[in-house]
Amino acid sequence: MKLAAALLLALVGCAAARELMAPSPTEKINAQKAEQDRAAAAAAAAKAQQAAQQAAKRLKPPCFVPTSYYPIRSCGISTDAAVCGRGFNAFPSYDICCARQRGNIGFHPEGCTNLNATLTCWVAGTYHPTQTCQQTNDFAICNRNWGQWRTEADCCRPGAAHSDGCSKPEPCWIADAFWPARTCGKTEDQAICTRGWGAFTSEDDCCAAGGAFSDGCGQVEGVAE
Repeated sequence: MKLAAALLLALVGCAAARELMAPSPTEKINAQKAEQDRAAAAAAAAKAQQAAQQAAKRLKPPCFVPTSYYPIRSCGISTDAAVCGRGFNAFPSYDICCARQRGNIGFHPEGCTNLNATLTCWVAGTYHPTQTCQQTNDFAICNRNWGQWRTEADCCRPGAAHSDGCSKPEPCWIADAFWPARTCGKTEDQAICTRGWGAFTSEDDCCAAGGAFSDGCGQVEGVAE
């Protein structure tokens, strides 16, 4: 009995000690407020650091800013204090503004257009009856980001300039003599074969009446063979 009573008293004492050591409601509230204050202070410090970094990016006039985007990519000088000091898309030099974009360097992903370059590219040529590509040195066309390719092979691949790619070069037949006989001849000149008139896919079509000649191929009347 004495042992049981002693154990009971020990348990009661432990419980009382825990109650004495536990934080009071007021202490809990104060601890929560202190935690909130620390979080607010950390957020304020991060914001101040961000503001300082942003301020470091602000420039005094003059500065260089993007002035055109398409089809010519360029940068130009600005003396507007508000533009130079806005903290973005303003650069301390022309070279930095025109560099290929990486991080805080450069504005255009591909850099400024090299206006001194001589460019050639390939674009869709004919669509019917054949699909072809043709070369051009039009500066504006070769600088656009669509509808132009660096090589004929790239332009002619399926899905590029034409959904099925370029047509395979095929010969054609055209009128090649009118006197003393009307005849058709074969050519592989694609400029002629794709011009859309006076070219036929076979000699029979070319020589048929109403083809290359209204009366078809044959000896001209009144002329001896």
